[in-house]
Amino acid sequence: MAAPWAHAAEALTNIDVVLLQPSAALEERVPSVDAMAAYIKAVEAAAREAVIASGAKQSVGGFIVVAVRPDLGSNVWLDFGSLLDLELRRQITTKVKAVTPFEARKGPVVFALKVATWNGKESKRTAPVPPEWKGATRNGTPLEVGELVERIWSD
Repeated sequence: MAAPWAHAAEALTNIDVVLLQPSAALEERVPSVDAMAAYIKAVEAAAREAVIASGAKQSVGGFIVVAVRPDLGSNVWLDFGSLLDLELRRQITTKVKAVTPFEARKGPVVFALKVATWNGKESKRTAPVPPEWKGATRNGTPLEVGELVERIWSD
């Protein structure tokens, strides 16, 4: 019998939702806050399913970065503190991309879920920088995150 304070490890804990664009851009690009909120919940559920389906019990904290385009396309980048099991990466990316996105307008909407798998430690960083983003600059200066994701987007 387990001690009363013991609890099972959570496959995925959503620590925070990180909005990666200024509120003016989000107000222009998100016609329905409710639709975006429902999408974020669906993304979280898909990510939880992915962690369980992967079979990997890796305890790690990081970010699942999601971008939604006006054409109802979506993309996913992962930014975790340590190397993530390849099957876990594949499962998260595939399952999150399969979620039907909300309708965005006038450009991409970019946000991240700050998460931990199997009771992993929370990332100390406040915002993600996926490896694929690190080289995307314009003449050495960083791009606005919407421009950045458009530049590196691959289907």
